[in-house]
Amino acid sequence: MRSFDYLEPGSVEEACGLLRQHRGEARVYAGGAHLTILMKQGLYRPRVLVNIKKIAGLREIRFDAESGLVIGALVTHREIETSAVVRRHFPVLAEAEREVANIRVRNVGTVGGNLASGEPLTDLSQIFIALEGRVEIAGPGGMRAIPVEELFVDFYQTSLQEDEILTKVVLPPPPARSGVCYVRFSSSSVVDKPSVGVAVRIRLQADRDACADARVVLGCVGPVPSRARGAEALLAGKEFSQELAERAGEAASRECSPVGDLRGSEEYKRAMVRTLVRRAAAKAWEQALGAA
Repeated sequence: MRSFDYLEPGSVEEACGLLRQHRGEARVYAGGAHLTILMKQGLYRPRVLVNIKKIAGLREIRFDAESGLVIGALVTHREIETSAVVRRHFPVLAEAEREVANIRVRNVGTVGGNLASGEPLTDLSQIFIALEGRVEIAGPGGMRAIPVEELFVDFYQTSLQEDEILTKVVLPPPPARSGVCYVRFSSSSVVDKPSVGVAVRIRLQADRDACADARVVLGCVGPVPSRARGAEALLAGKEFSQELAERAGEAASRECSPVGDLRGSEEYKRAMVRTLVRRAAAKAWEQALGAA
């Protein structure tokens, strides 16, 4: 590993200034779960690491009825898994985190690092998109906020500029009569990265007989997490049936672009998408029926 300078700014503003000063040669360091592996492999060779771990205000988890759930960029996977606030308002997140890697990784890896890495084989991004989450980003010009789905550009590429830092994720309060389910499948072991991860959110009409709208988000089957809008259109305005869930799964399997690799062939992953969307839609619908 090449030697590098190690800087510890005391504020987000100072960190952005350092990134701007060393633009093209600096990397943000938080949990290090992703970055250090790539540095040891020689894929990243930064001359400067900007450690943001000591910056106050990036570790909060809070919820209020107006803003929803706020998760700071330095919150670890383990903290989401064990947070009483998360489990009360968004249990789908805590449940998903139990299956992320192993407890050593979950104690180190952060939400901000997970998203900012642009890693395509991950879990949280699909759930955040299904929940209409947004990320807040600090830069030399101030703050900006974008939907989570607009963060991802390509394999390991995001829309973050070199002098910007992702500071938090914000999930709006769940709409009435809604349910969300995340299902993932790993082909090699339970602690491996997922082969496929599917999040479905269903919101029912006022009479609860039919779907008002749906979000179907596919992960690990393309360069970025993506919505299966054809499947969403199929579900909207319809009453639930197993046939409808099957059709939504079929539609979603045609909308993704998986690549065959050690975790499965293209055909295998499309089949998994079809199955997981069907299961997740049925579960989300069941939750929506029981929701306030």
